[in-house]
Amino acid sequence: MKKKILSLVVISLIFISGCDSVYRYIFMPPEREEFMFIPDKEMTSFFNDTTYRFSKDSLTIIMDRKDFKIEVKYMTDYQLNTFEFPEDSKGGFYSKNPYTYGDWIDPEKGYTPQRFTVFKVTVYNYTSSKINIDPEESLLETDRGDKFNAYGREKKDARYQSIEEYFLKRKGSSGIDDDVFESRMGIVRRTMLTYGKPIYAGDYREGFIVFDPVDESVDRIKLTLRKFVLGYNENNEPDKFANYSFYFKKTKLDKNWIAGVRTFDTTAVQKADTLKRAKEIIIAQLQYTSSESRYQALETWNPFPESIPELVRFVNSKGTANCQFSRSTTDALDVNKTNLVILIGGYGKPDVSSVMFDKLARIIQNGGLIYLDNAFVTTDWPYYQTMLDITNQIANRLQGKSEIKRISIDHPIFKTPNNFYQLPKGYDDVNPQVGKNDIVDGLFIDGKLVAIISNKGYVALWHEKSEISDALKFGENLIQYVADRKK
Repeated sequence: MKKKILSLVVISLIFISGCDSVYRYIFMPPEREEFMFIPDKEMTSFFNDTTYRFSKDSLTIIMDRKDFKIEVKYMTDYQLNTFEFPEDSKGGFYSKNPYTYGDWIDPEKGYTPQRFTVFKVTVYNYTSSKINIDPEESLLETDRGDKFNAYGREKKDARYQSIEEYFLKRKGSSGIDDDVFESRMGIVRRTMLTYGKPIYAGDYREGFIVFDPVDESVDRIKLTLRKFVLGYNENNEPDKFANYSFYFKKTKLDKNWIAGVRTFDTTAVQKADTLKRAKEIIIAQLQYTSSESRYQALETWNPFPESIPELVRFVNSKGTANCQFSRSTTDALDVNKTNLVILIGGYGKPDVSSVMFDKLARIIQNGGLIYLDNAFVTTDWPYYQTMLDITNQIANRLQGKSEIKRISIDHPIFKTPNNFYQLPKGYDDVNPQVGKNDIVDGLFIDGKLVAIISNKGYVALWHEKSEISDALKFGENLIQYVADRKK
């Protein structure tokens, strides 16, 4: 009887709407419209607080208090899957990305639901003696009255709920469940923002703040960083606090916008089509630790967290290359896929190992390039000798005649696609408070440039998001050279 009723319904729909439209509705349901949250400029400007501004791509809210700065960006699942954790977002139900469901599709819903609401928060301390942020004090509010407390990391230390407990409740008893759980928690420990020691002058802290997913009916949200620590007393206890709010509104998901093809060019659709046909360049920023100074607990490998992503957005906007970026430890570095490794010199001398040298040499053997640049340009910082030592160790593992020398201004790295007649201006040229370092050397194997040692601090200018500088154009040349070298 039920089958007859269903048949009558289908036949009726055919007469009413036509066979083709019924087929599409029953067998090919309409695609689900996806959304993202972007800075709410109207609400932000309502309070007339001039310390707030927006990044050039209009995806990040920046609160600049001169002595310190806070940047907040809503992270879409698309960004987390495609750019932050591309390899870990594969594997369906067992994908290792802890912040999304990866490429898994809920069989009951027919689409991939949202696992969490995620924000990337970066705090820079320029001149304050010491400040701090407790992510678990953060509060997420919606225009329908919801209030969400942030997740903690480990169960034993969490104030409300924890990511560890969340995944423990969903973990099976098999070996693969154990492996996936440990992988997810490993990513969480590396990338989730936590309350730690004070952020001293010259330091920064970056990571994700995580909440439960908001309802699809929500149009506006407010993230408040409560009890942000502005000072400590003589007993080294926080005694001065402030609350800072960041407003976002919902809009239709624009993957081109997130990928950066709208950042510098208005012809987004054309650029996106070109990008699909462009040569793919896999870029890895090498993470490292330093054990020689008070900065040893810092992620000194990443003093400018938005520098390389901004370069990637700029290059992708041109459509000449399809850059994919991730950050990687030496152990996780994929020598068979990576085309460009960038090591940014920070505050302390990197801890090195034979494994690091072996992997960097393998990348060069596979046609890749190593780029070393100085982000802490001062006259008393022995950056150059440190990076020279690393480069020599790499050279010792390569076959052929090796030579480290100044790169001629006539070399393709300075000519294509942007033609420089003199050394591109770096951070040491635009900031009078740092030392002048006109050094850009290269490691040549049998006459071919395979590694670059820059003491100019170009990476320190990539993240400014202001004008298209010489540094950004040089970065474009760098990508083009890698694309030309790619086998």
